[in-house]
Amino acid sequence: MAEQSLIEGEDENILYDLLVITEWPPETDTQLRGNKEHNISLIAKAVTGPFRLILHYLWYSPSSSSLPLGLVRLANKQINWQLVLASNGKLLAVVQDQCVEIRSVRDDFGSVIGKCQVPKDPNPQWRRVAWSHDCTLLAYADSTGTVRLFDLMGSELFVIPPLVSFPGDFSCAVAGLIFLEYTASAQWSAELLVITYGGGLKSYLVSVGTNQNFQENHSFSFSAHYSHGITSAIYHPGHRLLLVGGCESGDDSTSKASCCGITAWRALSGSPHYKQVTSYEDDVNPNQKRGFFKIPSFRFFSRQGDEKDGVFRMSLSPDGTLLAVIHFSGRLSLWDVPSLKQRATWSQDQQPGFEEINPEWKTSLERRKKIKDKEQYYPLVDASWWSDNVLILARCSGSVTVSSVRTLRNLLGKSCEWFEPSPRVTAAHDGGFLSLECEVRLAQKRGRQESNLSGGAGEDEEGDDGGDSDSDEESSAKARYFGYIKQGLYYVTEMERFAPPRKRTRTVIKNYRLVSLRSTTPEELYQRKIDNEEYGEALSLAQAYNLDSDLVYQRQWRKSTVSIASIQDYLSKIRKRSWVLHECVERVPENVDAAKELLQYGLKGTDLEALIAIGNREDEGRFIMPGDVDLDDLPYEDILSDDEELEMKKERENKKRRELLAKVDFSRAVLDQNLFDDDSFLYEEVPELLRFRAATPSIELLTDWYQSRAQDIDSCSRQVDCALSLVRLGKEREIPGLELLCDDLVTMETLVYETSCELSLTLKDLQQLSDIDKLRLLMKN
Repeated sequence: MAEQSLIEGEDENILYDLLVITEWPPETDTQLRGNKEHNISLIAKAVTGPFRLILHYLWYSPSSSSLPLGLVRLANKQINWQLVLASNGKLLAVVQDQCVEIRSVRDDFGSVIGKCQVPKDPNPQWRRVAWSHDCTLLAYADSTGTVRLFDLMGSELFVIPPLVSFPGDFSCAVAGLIFLEYTASAQWSAELLVITYGGGLKSYLVSVGTNQNFQENHSFSFSAHYSHGITSAIYHPGHRLLLVGGCESGDDSTSKASCCGITAWRALSGSPHYKQVTSYEDDVNPNQKRGFFKIPSFRFFSRQGDEKDGVFRMSLSPDGTLLAVIHFSGRLSLWDVPSLKQRATWSQDQQPGFEEINPEWKTSLERRKKIKDKEQYYPLVDASWWSDNVLILARCSGSVTVSSVRTLRNLLGKSCEWFEPSPRVTAAHDGGFLSLECEVRLAQKRGRQESNLSGGAGEDEEGDDGGDSDSDEESSAKARYFGYIKQGLYYVTEMERFAPPRKRTRTVIKNYRLVSLRSTTPEELYQRKIDNEEYGEALSLAQAYNLDSDLVYQRQWRKSTVSIASIQDYLSKIRKRSWVLHECVERVPENVDAAKELLQYGLKGTDLEALIAIGNREDEGRFIMPGDVDLDDLPYEDILSDDEELEMKKERENKKRRELLAKVDFSRAVLDQNLFDDDSFLYEEVPELLRFRAATPSIELLTDWYQSRAQDIDSCSRQVDCALSLVRLGKEREIPGLELLCDDLVTMETLVYETSCELSLTLKDLQQLSDIDKLRLLMKN
């Protein structure tokens, strides 16, 4: 979370929130122990390199040569599942092991609207998925180069078979899968480009609906320019440019972009269909020497220091003016489009925070062992765009930053956001982007849990660190040499008789999660932190953005039991006095001691010192001498709730009416007006009321009158509230002996108007019940 908005030029920190949109059920997988490259395999490739090279040129084709080691290394670091967002940001494809889920932005990608069934791929990192330009079609290519087309419901429309591919050779896998808008004929819905790592391009015209079909439109090959094949391809619709990436050429006579393996190709309406576009440097230096023939490089030893750098991933900015490129070496470069003039470049060790490792790994035994070889977690593995000038960068370590293209400063704050290793990220839409992460845990074996808990490393863990060492059987040079030959023969022929001993496998549990990182306002984030009970971060937000911290303490107070600690930690920090006093009165603690403590705190908040502080609008910590205060000027209303003010108003009005009656009696006495008043007719129908006819009734008679009239109101009209109002009026006029009747009427009112359990019950019936029977009635519903 960004602590505070800081403006540095045009780059402003982003206040954001993380939401887990969905988490798929855990799945069990089996892996070989150890993830590092084996020295034996590398030497075997070096020994058999010339033979395999000749075999490729004579049997396969130049375009089927082995893929660059840097590409293979980074591709294998990716998680198996993929995440592809449509260009309009409204549809999402989640590529899983045996299906592709289609999700919609309508419910924030929370549910599945379509599911495409696909065969399980043994090499899932080499799959490719693309949306059509109108977001109605989805193309899926597996590691063999087979392309399947689906609609939004997940129905398979047709399958485009690949060129002939050989086991273990990914040159026929798809490096670029691109839909183009096709307007030349109404018969076809779109044009689909399938570009393989070997450098071959096939254009297909696809039709959906009643005549769903496809046909090959044209073909092209980039092998003349990229002798080792291509590694990435994307399309720029605005300039109608195909941007292609591959290994660096090492030819200083070419432009900087071409030297780094980046070229641009213009799409033509006819043959040869694509033409390389000269770069900015080619235009300003037209006399550079260009050779007609390129001699392929024969490398017999594939040492890491001799590996050529190349393009791993390319991403266009939303406005199409910048191209971000991740290289095998971990370098990040930015290029102007369409000139392909280099804007900026950062080698891996120049990138801020490249060496950071997730702090939580230090507390995990399994993850702590990985830190010993932490260099493998440094490289960038994915890149996308937050805006035209801000990049989203993901590393093998799980680090994700939103970085300025000028300085690579992380706009998320002082620290990156940590995901599981090698997360996938999408471009940002509507102020947020999506990320797919995979948490991998070792499945514990029951028989070995005790030894693991006792502090000793299990066999699984030891196997990871020792997987790259030579065994005792190959201690001699002769044994190692024949081992290399055997490895090399298997590498060339792939015959089982030369296969190395199978490594033991381990069982892991994978948890995939779809996470949203979205910019937000301080108020929205503050409320969400409170709802998620992240109170510490909520208080930091309140302090940074001057928000009402009472909301945090009120929530904590409501969720805690009443105690001295909760009063001091939460209730005492709430500034709104009316709310605090209301809690002191209304909150029912679980025990007597807590109730006493809460009432004492409430009384302390209404004593003279508190009134002085309120009257002078002083802070709670200030103390003012009582002699300095005019008690008549104290704003008592500040500590009274609306209900209390209403009650006081009624009391003042009643007081004025008792005073008025006294003045009338006094006036009559003074004027000595003894008017004749014959009211006997009032008692003709109810003679039993004659006992209440008196000029100066006694107190006992008044009590009897109130009780009798309240019972008559209930029995005749069944209006309990009217009877209760009469009794309360008598209590206000200090008529004694009405308390018991008032309590009974309050009980009646609750039974009739709130619980509605006994509508036929009368006051007389209630008065004949025992207390336990009254309680049973109250608790009946």
